[in-house]
Amino acid sequence: MNYLLIPFRVAYKIYFMICFALSLIVLYPIFYYFLSDYRRFPKAFLIMRFHAYLLNAFAFIKIKVKGIDFVPADGSYIICPNHSSFMDIPCIYIIFKKYFVFTGKKEIEKWPLFHIFYTSGMNILVDRETRSGSFRAFKRIAAEIDKGNPLMIFPEGTISKEAPKLTSFKSGAFAMAIQKQIPILPVTFVTNWKRLQRGKFFTGKAGPGLSEVIIHKPIITSGLTKRDLDVLQKQVRKIINEP
Repeated sequence: MNYLLIPFRVAYKIYFMICFALSLIVLYPIFYYFLSDYRRFPKAFLIMRFHAYLLNAFAFIKIKVKGIDFVPADGSYIICPNHSSFMDIPCIYIIFKKYFVFTGKKEIEKWPLFHIFYTSGMNILVDRETRSGSFRAFKRIAAEIDKGNPLMIFPEGTISKEAPKLTSFKSGAFAMAIQKQIPILPVTFVTNWKRLQRGKFFTGKAGPGLSEVIIHKPIITSGLTKRDLDVLQKQVRKIINEP
């Protein structure tokens, strides 16, 4: 470990947390208004993209995307990226211009201010602790797919503590893709773990720089059945992990 970088990393983290909190507080009344009615969700999505651009600008992060042409022009599909950093979500909103629905863990309900993006009904909270909670979430996910909306699901479920090493994948995204016969779009965040890594406050990596993102060719699930679930999951994991 380079101990000379610790003061810089700590200062950068404090700076980013202040920028995130202040920007969210300033924009909160606007978010509250647009998220209070489902008819305003598309406009709320645009404001969320603006907020993501703002955060990236404050963080001095430049995104470099390879494979943008692989993003389907229309229809529903599942965006399936690794989760290596706190910067992954802002990057997703910058990269994908078309309205999509995010899924997140139920614990987000307890996060101050930020929870509005999920408790408003625009995005979906998944309660993996209970069958009824999981069933409700999957019912909502199926409904969004039927509307033709893309879904964004982190297959790891949370930020890997050992990023860039992947943690185990949950099967939900792959089961839904097979059930609805929609493509999976693998995405690799190659360098985001260096930008704002999960970990101990003093030792976790953090700093401005390049966010390298690779969008891979969509995986077609037409004709697949439940028997193919494990193979599909391993295939997507291998694609994401390779870079």
